[in-house]
Amino acid sequence: MASPPPAEPAPKRQKVADPDLPFHPSLLDPSNVDRLRQAHHDSTPYKHAVINKLFTDDFIKRARNEITTQLSFREKETDICQINQTGDLSNLSGLPAEELAVLPTLLELRDAIYSKQFRTFLQDVTGCGPLSGTKTDMSCAEYTEGCYLLNHDDVIGTRRISFILYLVLDEPAWQPEWGGALELYPVLEADDENPDRPNVPVAKPSVVIPPSFNQMVFFEVQPGHSFHSVEEVVVEGDKQKGGVGARVSLSGWFHKPVEGEEGFEGSEGFQAKSSLQQLRRPQYATTLSAATPYASPLPLPLPTMPSPADVAYLTPLINPAYLTPKVVSHLRTSFCESSHLVLADFLHPTLAGELERLIRERDADMERGRRAAVVGGSTTNKVPPHDAGEDAEQGWKVVGPPHLQRFVSLAADRTSRTSKPDRLSDLLLQVHDLFTSSAFAALLASLTSLLPTAYTTAVRRFRPGLDYTLARGEAAADEGASAKLDVGLGLTPRCDDEADRALWEAGDVGAWDIWLANEEGGDEATYGGAGAEKKDAPASGEGEAEEQQEQEPEEEDDDGPLLALEPEWNRLHLVLRDPGVLAFVKYVSARAPASRWDVAGEWEVQGVEEDEDGEGDEQ
Repeated sequence: MASPPPAEPAPKRQKVADPDLPFHPSLLDPSNVDRLRQAHHDSTPYKHAVINKLFTDDFIKRARNEITTQLSFREKETDICQINQTGDLSNLSGLPAEELAVLPTLLELRDAIYSKQFRTFLQDVTGCGPLSGTKTDMSCAEYTEGCYLLNHDDVIGTRRISFILYLVLDEPAWQPEWGGALELYPVLEADDENPDRPNVPVAKPSVVIPPSFNQMVFFEVQPGHSFHSVEEVVVEGDKQKGGVGARVSLSGWFHKPVEGEEGFEGSEGFQAKSSLQQLRRPQYATTLSAATPYASPLPLPLPTMPSPADVAYLTPLINPAYLTPKVVSHLRTSFCESSHLVLADFLHPTLAGELERLIRERDADMERGRRAAVVGGSTTNKVPPHDAGEDAEQGWKVVGPPHLQRFVSLAADRTSRTSKPDRLSDLLLQVHDLFTSSAFAALLASLTSLLPTAYTTAVRRFRPGLDYTLARGEAAADEGASAKLDVGLGLTPRCDDEADRALWEAGDVGAWDIWLANEEGGDEATYGGAGAEKKDAPASGEGEAEEQQEQEPEEEDDDGPLLALEPEWNRLHLVLRDPGVLAFVKYVSARAPASRWDVAGEWEVQGVEEDEDGEGDEQ
């Protein structure tokens, strides 16, 4: 075994902890420090270490009691997380005396973590550079059922070491099946074929660390390397603050020394961007695959109806109501007024009926025994394994990168399939072929008065407890930014159980399509709750299509989503997304009744204006 690299010079290690500090007696024992240093050196996918007992049990229990009884937690929900969190605890010393009097142990804990002795210990174990003792940065979080934190790398400003101290109950002990584990991800680095590619995490974690009472995990913050996530907490628990099933933790960062401290390096290089900011480059701004241009663009002027040949191709695949001039004309008018359409019962009933039956059967395989399982005496909705739904022989593969998206996708290349035909995959590829056809381009042009020029598409399955897309889109100020047409066909089967239907409709289990205005400078998309009001009454057939425009509610001017659509069966949406608007699929909770399925993509489009002779000019 290779010996660890020498640590940077640090004061001589103490054999025992300062008696005035409440650390566990074994923490600073030389043999324990040597063991941790070796474990840190040997760790993958990046350098990290786990301290099994940081403080004395009596001390940490007192601190935990103060946190759960005296601190207020505020729910935070964005495209990347759902957690309950306190404010920054670096402000503790500035609290009024009467408030500070009820938090003596928490104040002592904070001071111990940022003490010279503990910072020296971390330097000794990790070999990192100097750590600030004056710039404190930590808060408490409570992850209850349904809470999670998706993939990110913690790189902001002067952060050097990230840490998590677990304050779960000691009894009953936390069960791994309850979720809430810290997940660490390897990265794909730049190579000869992709020399300009920033490091991106692979789709599945290689290290999973379940929470444990009085345990601390720490790692050095590294741009493009320290990618991690917190698995959803899936145990029902006793619903008490800080009770059974509550993943209480204290997390934060050690920063580089600030001006006036020993080891200050100056302000240069302290503004490292987070992983999401780094990936907001043109090639990563909206979609992760290159758009496919149409071999033969539609002729101008644009059609108001698909050609007879196109109608002949579309007729066995889509609802005949959407191929009648009256309905198409009405929907085109509606789209031009609102910039979006929602079309119910889009696929032909024969095709839709067989698809729904096969998707239900596929979901039943994954859902068997997953929901409402009893683990450790508590009801749990188990998270499927990360390879659930993969089938290399049929072309199903988990795709990422997970700091932007994760879902299972069906390869469009039929030659990649090596086993006997699978009827579900065959039908889904038929729908994919429909989306990429010139006939579908003509239908899009007829419905939107826009010229489709290129597209990206995917057949996607979002598994409960695993999958999502994070908010992305072009900034309004970006040079060359242009509107995109988001097209998606929802294929999430209808629920027979009324309670399951209510879960989808309320938005409490995610899987909704969300569009919202981009707040410039932010790393996260914050919106007004998961169960946003639906903006459309879907159209189905000629009569209902005419009613859609009359019944559509007016959109309110608030801080919530511009548009939010729940997962539905056989519903097509067309949404014109301008620069400055973000779109994402909300993380699908382990409490969801089933997977969310769709065929979706993004179309590059051009506006067309007719001249006096009726000819079209591209805009």
